[in-house]
Amino acid sequence: MMRIVFSLLLALVAASAVTTPASAKDAQTVINVMLNELGASRPSGCPGRWCACYLDTVLARTGLAPRGSNQARDFANYGAAANPGTVGSIMVMSNHVGVVVGSCGNGQVQIVSGNYSNTVALGCYSPNRAIAWRAPVQH
Repeated sequence: MMRIVFSLLLALVAASAVTTPASAKDAQTVINVMLNELGASRPSGCPGRWCACYLDTVLARTGLAPRGSNQARDFANYGAAANPGTVGSIMVMSNHVGVVVGSCGNGQVQIVSGNYSNTVALGCYSPNRAIAWRAPVQH
C-alpha cells in the first residue's frame, strides 16, 4: 500500500513539474538580478520598447521559462495567475511589464522593469493599470 501511495505522489510531482509556478525563491532571484542591474540600458538585441525583452532575458538567465515575446501585453497569458500586487509577481500593463518588489504607498505597487526612463529602474504604478498578474514558471 505504501509503495502505491509513494508512486502516486512521485507521478503527481513529476506531472506538475513541467510548468509549475516559480517558487518564492525563484521570484526573489529574478528580483535580485533586476535590482543588481538598476541603471542598465537596453540590452543588445532588444527593440526600442524593451521592457518585455528585458524581462524575458532575465527569466531565461535565472532558469525560468521565458515568454518569447517583445510585447508587454503578451505576458498577460504567460505562466500562472498570481495574486495582485504580490512581491515577485509580474505586473502586466497594456504597454509595460515589470516585477513587483513592494509598495509605494497610496495603494501603488513598486515594480522593477526595463525601459523605465530608458533604464532598468523602479517605478510606482496603480494596481488598476494592470491587465494581468502572472507568476513566472519553471521550464
